[in-house]
Amino acid sequence: MTTRNPLFYQSSKCVARYLEANIRFQLFLRCPGFCSVHKTQPVRIHELKVRPNNFEVNGTVFSVGIIRKYPATTPTPKSVKISNAGGGIQYDVDRYGIRRDGQEETREMTGAMRDAAQLNFFEDLLEWMARDRERQRWDVDWGLLIEARQLEILSYRMRMTNQEPPFTQYLQLTITNGTAQKVELVEYDKNLKFTRNYILGKIFGVVKVQVGSLQIGEDKFNSRLGFYRAEDEEIVLEQPGNAFHMSPRDGQIEPLLPVPEETLKIGEMIVTGNLKNALASIKTCLSENNPPFKKLTCAYQSFPDDPLVQTAKLICIARTASLRVFNGKINNNRIHLRSCNIQQKSFRNLVNKWAMEKSEIGRFYSIGFNKVKEIEEFFSLFINIPGAERGDNEETRWSEFPECIIIPMRDETELNVWFEKTNEEDKVYCNTKYIVKIKVQNSGYAQVHGSF
Repeated sequence: MTTRNPLFYQSSKCVARYLEANIRFQLFLRCPGFCSVHKTQPVRIHELKVRPNNFEVNGTVFSVGIIRKYPATTPTPKSVKISNAGGGIQYDVDRYGIRRDGQEETREMTGAMRDAAQLNFFEDLLEWMARDRERQRWDVDWGLLIEARQLEILSYRMRMTNQEPPFTQYLQLTITNGTAQKVELVEYDKNLKFTRNYILGKIFGVVKVQVGSLQIGEDKFNSRLGFYRAEDEEIVLEQPGNAFHMSPRDGQIEPLLPVPEETLKIGEMIVTGNLKNALASIKTCLSENNPPFKKLTCAYQSFPDDPLVQTAKLICIARTASLRVFNGKINNNRIHLRSCNIQQKSFRNLVNKWAMEKSEIGRFYSIGFNKVKEIEEFFSLFINIPGAERGDNEETRWSEFPECIIIPMRDETELNVWFEKTNEEDKVYCNTKYIVKIKVQNSGYAQVHGSF
């Protein structure tokens, strides 16, 4: 016979500490007796992704949107069905489904005048779409686009004449785990920001949180954060704060999670947008004794002068960068570039820095490459440095490409430069076929075979 013994408070604390985060959240929301245990034990999350429109905890995605429901006697338009199936509208709207722009009216006619102008614009646009749809070769569903525009026009007309809309709008919480999906609806009487913060507060607001890997921003890295001008003379930056809200009162970045101050611990961090904003969003809630990030991954951009960046054990630049990274604000001992825009001027500046400054033994740079020819062109720059020699070291000697370049440096040190096929250990941060490694060693670490 199987007996069921209840867990006592002390044993419950131990179980709670190691429960999978999503199971623990469900117990907290549904079991009053578990609440006191939940509030005293840290929540451990293997992977947390906080995107502008949703957040993901260990593979379970939580998203909030506004859906539109028509009565049973009224067919639901196809464009509305598609929007509802995708989780709903991701911005706040009024009862007619028109986006709220946050502008307050100063005169009675201002809103009406704006609606009339917008209505004229949409009507002209609809006329153009209907006239030119046959001539356009874009791979889009024109019927769907036209229907959506017609619904917008109808909404403006209803608002201008103060009619009752033929639909009701709800807030929808969608919880998705693989193919399983759970949906909850509530009346749309709070804005999306309030609702998202309420849900986050229910999950994170009363406990210490330990996150193995935290991603801030969309899954793709922002390609507009930095690009290069001729000869790499200047980097032009655009730094939108895509995933964060600016407080209109004090201009400060709001906390990423509604957790008490100094209760968040993070192992690794991935920022796909503005790094400065991302760091600001976790500063107040990050624990004082949080160890240095094991890995900090971001796109190439203007790096803030921040201890969280300077102490990271590994900096990964996820998009094409410049050799200026090694000669700029970040002086971490371990930096990896996903790919590199190599310019002779940047290389010369880097060599001058190595010649003037003392480099710590073990400082390790790496760059991803997909073609051996590109590596050979890069290595030609090293070969032309005065005093460069060829040889091998313990890490290259038994590899497929055993030869390394040896560059004498100051204070009885040398620079070893070599490349190899990306191995399983390197694939944690490098997804290219080959990896170039540049490491500072004690003089004599590599065995010299001769000059070039």
